[in-house]
Amino acid sequence: MTELMVSRVIEDVATLKALADPIRMRVLELAMSEPERTWTAKELARIIGVPPTKIYYHLNQLEQHQLVHIRDTRVVNGIIEKQYGAGQLNLTFHRRSGDEPSSAQEIVSMLLDQTRDEIEGGLTAGTISASSEAPDPVRMVLSRGVAEIPQHRIAEFRQELLALMHRFEEASVARESGAGGHRFAMLVAMHPLELP
Repeated sequence: MTELMVSRVIEDVATLKALADPIRMRVLELAMSEPERTWTAKELARIIGVPPTKIYYHLNQLEQHQLVHIRDTRVVNGIIEKQYGAGQLNLTFHRRSGDEPSSAQEIVSMLLDQTRDEIEGGLTAGTISASSEAPDPVRMVLSRGVAEIPQHRIAEFRQELLALMHRFEEASVARESGAGGHRFAMLVAMHPLELP
């Protein structure tokens, strides 16, 4: 069985393009949300809401780029059924110089759109609250700040942001959070800002 990576840095155009699809991102997010679990193509298709015949293409794309792995196979009614699992707990995106900018832009747009849709859906359904008095399991934190960081501390700041997220992801895999844990999506963005 392939070992589950904590973090994967995506920097090649081919993998960025493989991720620039809402169905593939949804499959990957689902697999990464329960990293110890395995999923059949039929299960993934049913949860995501696409025909099983369509999900195989997307799983093959994700498998080719080692974003999901086949963890087990079994024979069901004479057909080999594959069990898929995530290849990593989280993804960090970097684009090498000279690569096509559109791939990175598509990923950024898709991640922001997905985050917006999840938040709007949760607010509408009442499963997310923006109130600071709301209970922790439903309270959303949404913050945007601008900081001037000395050049020699930029890498340190970036590493601390990612380390915090990784620490809680690792705890989730180790089941430190216990059976009563609550799932949260985290999107971290740090980008240079040129003020007028």
